[in-house]
Amino acid sequence: MNTLKLKHIFCIIAAGSMLIFSACNNKPARPSFTVNGKIENAAGKTIYLSNMGIKGNIILDSAIIDKDGSYTFSRPRPASYEFYFVAIKGEKPLVFAIDSTETVTINSNAESFYDSYTVEGNTESQKIKELHELQIALEKQVNGMLKSTSPAVVKTRNDIYSLIGEFKENISRQYIIPTPDKASAYYALSLTLNGEPLFQPRNNRTDSKLFAAVATSMRLRFPNAKRTQHLCKIAEEAMTATRPVKTRNIEVEEGDVTTTGLFDIKLPGINGDSISLSSLAGKVVLLDFTMYEDAKISARNIALRELYSKYNSKGFEIYQISYDAREHFWQQSASNLPWTCVRDGEGAYSSYIKLYNVQTLPTFYLINKDNEIALRDAQIENIEKEIEKLLK
Repeated sequence: MNTLKLKHIFCIIAAGSMLIFSACNNKPARPSFTVNGKIENAAGKTIYLSNMGIKGNIILDSAIIDKDGSYTFSRPRPASYEFYFVAIKGEKPLVFAIDSTETVTINSNAESFYDSYTVEGNTESQKIKELHELQIALEKQVNGMLKSTSPAVVKTRNDIYSLIGEFKENISRQYIIPTPDKASAYYALSLTLNGEPLFQPRNNRTDSKLFAAVATSMRLRFPNAKRTQHLCKIAEEAMTATRPVKTRNIEVEEGDVTTTGLFDIKLPGINGDSISLSSLAGKVVLLDFTMYEDAKISARNIALRELYSKYNSKGFEIYQISYDAREHFWQQSASNLPWTCVRDGEGAYSSYIKLYNVQTLPTFYLINKDNEIALRDAQIENIEKEIEKLLK
């Protein structure tokens, strides 16, 4: 092969290589989102970009803030809406949402990082900021009420739970129900009060329906996203856990129940050991028939806890019988209660239900030191006064 032909072949190979190289360089970049802004009085400090993942926060990038306070991050857009935050050491994170290739601008001041920040370029991120502000306002109001020295402690707790109920209803009406397919609706479900979740889908039927609404919207919009799969699982378990329990009215023949005597009760506690009501003889006892699956019982038990804390050292006890259908749920609920908790697995067919003429749950009796029934709930106007009388 002559030299001219060799040069011609090499030229063709070189041209081909250039075309391949050019094609690789012209490959479309993966779509990205950008977050930028200025943090005053923060020159030289490190700012972090993190993802609020399902299993925890993950640091994605960091940057040194410029002399003029500016910073910028760019990352590949997520498969579904996702939550991120920027933060500097020692300060609360500034949360925002991303579901496209938008640019979000977050400005603040290092001297009041969380309190002075603004967010632009993303409506959902602005709503998340609103949710944070509402959450903080609720915490301040509730914590102020908890510090109250008013003697009406039970009433104060009831007022707190009414306040929380109104807050949740407002959040549902403004941020969840109108747009369940938006990031702010998903984020609203994660709001907390002093570290405890405000929405508890496995314990509250209304909350479980809200989770189901958001999960259904996510399934339609992002069917393959991990967040969708995770939320759908929670919603399905919650709807099952909070399914209404069927109850039956119990016919009680006249003369079967005495209003002054006491029928002993012996039922298993959370550790499986049988505990009898008569073992508390010599104390003033509140005999309580209840069912934790009822959404109202949580607030009621908090009121009972106040009574227990106030009078237990003086000889007051609570013997609480649960009629929950799910034993594991009862065990979890009862494990944090300080009084005697037992469960009657016979449910509506229980002989104790008949003996004590229990027509509705909850129902309670006060038992005196002589192990006799003193009063039934319908006869009591002021429970603290009645307990104090029996303790004398």
